[in-house]
Amino acid sequence: MPTLIIDEKEKIIDRHGANPEKILNILIDLQFASPEGYIDQETAQLVADRLHMKETRVYEIISFYAILKDTPQARYTIKVCSSSPCHFSGGTMVMQSLEKALGVKENEATDDNLFMYHGIPCVGACGQGPVIKIKDTVFGNLNPAKIEQLVKDLRDGRYPEL
Repeated sequence: MPTLIIDEKEKIIDRHGANPEKILNILIDLQFASPEGYIDQETAQLVADRLHMKETRVYEIISFYAILKDTPQARYTIKVCSSSPCHFSGGTMVMQSLEKALGVKENEATDDNLFMYHGIPCVGACGQGPVIKIKDTVFGNLNPAKIEQLVKDLRDGRYPEL
């Protein structure tokens, strides 16, 4: 997968007006646009330069927010809602189904670095529980068969926008 070129990164920064007050939004957008799913050193330095900040400050922000990563991530990081409504509507089943379908435990990447999953506090889609979220897309009303099909569809490239 090709990495983002500097022009693409600069367009993302410019979309936020190169405003230091919007650094979190900038970093999240850059990370989501990155095929590797993280903020690399070159990108952190570019953000620091463009926002007139110290690179160490950019890394403080990256390390503070759990959503931001400074190491390559799996292509599809599956976030499992672990809020009370999702937990009681099948959250445990989702985790077990993902472990079975992917052959890895929570917070472990698959050998092909295509998948990883972990729990998050809330997705905000309680009426669709149990749910998972991949980037900005929520998949709800899950059962083991739907989870297995979703994993197969992702492997087959049926969700190119993710």
